[in-house]
Amino acid sequence: MTESATSSEFLLGLEEYLKYLDEPAAASLLHTVSRSLQSAEPKLAIARSHLQQLSATLPPELVDLADLGHGITKNSHSTEAVYRTVLTYCARVLRKTGHDQELALLADLCHSINRSQQLPEDLYRALIQYNARVLKTKGLENQARDTDLVLKSMDQEHIDQSVVKTQLSKLDQQFPKDKIFRSILNYLKLNLDNESLQDAFSRSQIKSKIWLIQELAHIQAHYKQVAVLAGWFGQIKSIYDQQLTYGKMRVVELDRSACETSDYVFNLSNLENHKVKAVCANINELTLHKNGYEWRVENFRDGTAYSEKFLPDLIINTSAEHMTEEWYHQLRFKQLASDPIVAIQSNNLFDIAEHVNCVHSVDHMIKKFPMREVLFAGELQLKGYKRVMLIGKL
Repeated sequence: MTESATSSEFLLGLEEYLKYLDEPAAASLLHTVSRSLQSAEPKLAIARSHLQQLSATLPPELVDLADLGHGITKNSHSTEAVYRTVLTYCARVLRKTGHDQELALLADLCHSINRSQQLPEDLYRALIQYNARVLKTKGLENQARDTDLVLKSMDQEHIDQSVVKTQLSKLDQQFPKDKIFRSILNYLKLNLDNESLQDAFSRSQIKSKIWLIQELAHIQAHYKQVAVLAGWFGQIKSIYDQQLTYGKMRVVELDRSACETSDYVFNLSNLENHKVKAVCANINELTLHKNGYEWRVENFRDGTAYSEKFLPDLIINTSAEHMTEEWYHQLRFKQLASDPIVAIQSNNLFDIAEHVNCVHSVDHMIKKFPMREVLFAGELQLKGYKRVMLIGKL
């Protein structure tokens, strides 16, 4: 683990991914939501940020509603100012409409605010509910649905989990072709280890993998066979797919449950014909010949398996701090016929118990992993530590 596994850091990781996709508006919104979860009063912060965003996107005919949201957000610390804002809004609406349905909604809003016992939470709840109902009457179903989801989040004991699911649902609808958001939602539905998920998609983890793929893309765009050693949930594939292509990919991971998650959650769409397949194995104990790795490829659901020889032209290990260099020296000794590019990442988090092979710098990394040809060597400063990367040929 490299970073505190929190819902906020998880959303910041998705923000980095959206920036990588060149989706600045969606990334900015996720950043605001993440910061709201870090607030001392996250429910109020989420409600406030939603109203601010909603007010900025309402159509011109709902300018009065936008002004109401803006006014209450600005003055929620003052009961007197709140009442003044609501009365101003009521006067404007009454002058414009005689529609019974809208007047009934307005009456309900006034009644709810009048009954509020704890400002500003009850106030925001009443205002958000009112917004949702008005949006529905105007046929703005998507905005009404999002507003309903915020209201439901405020009613949850664990608001961070509810907010994460809400944001993932919105992103899945906004980017239906990118399966990563649906995959994360499916993971959450299975009630698997939430802390591991949040760590895997934390900001530092995502930034590190984006860095790797961008540097690999500078070298070449297509690799025939890719071996991802210590590949966790196989989550790197979504980042990989944005810039690089490949024939087949193997995600080699010691944790069987992580392999199952890779196959049946994050990479299910590429499991047919084993274009992407997890291999449960200890990478320091793999059988290796000049013509490639030989390993057991298992169907984790029925237990059937077959032996496969796999000759990679790209080998990735972004978790070198978790293991000795035995896997690397084995590669150097065998000199694979494919003359593969090898990409390695480690870090300088020496104080973490599971980290048995950290490095201080690029120079330290090169000494640990000597290469015949270095194609890239660099350091990436992250939150509280740095990631070190080496790409080259053995």
